Amino acid sequence: MKDKLMNLSELADLLEYDDQRSVVKWCKKNKILILHVGKAKYVSSQMIDQYFENKLKGFAEKHYDNPDKIMDAYHADDKATLSEAMEAPITPKVKKQFRTKKERSKTAMDFLNQLKQA
Repeated sequence: MKDKLMNLSELADLLEYDDQRSVVKWCKKNKILILHVGKAKYVSSQMIDQYFENKLKGFAEKHYDNPDKIMDAYHADDKATLSEAMEAPITPKVKKQFRTKKERSKTAMDFLNQLKQA
């Protein structure tokens, strides 16, 4: 049973929180049960895994046309299929959010040219 539980300090490290009170607030916000056993506090590692999986699935559904293929490859730990699926066509709305090439300012280009000449 203990292998299915995660100490609150471990969760704090995972979430990169310094204060356990923040972890408790995060758990309440995301409806994660906190078990009090003596002085120690635990959460179900399965609930934490499910939370992150739901986040990944939500991201895949929002940004990709083939979220089921992405999730299947993720669960099968098939990195080749996952990377192939992640390069699948993205919806037009998402394409607008990301620029493909950053333009450099004239000052930056002048500086790079001076470095090349030196």
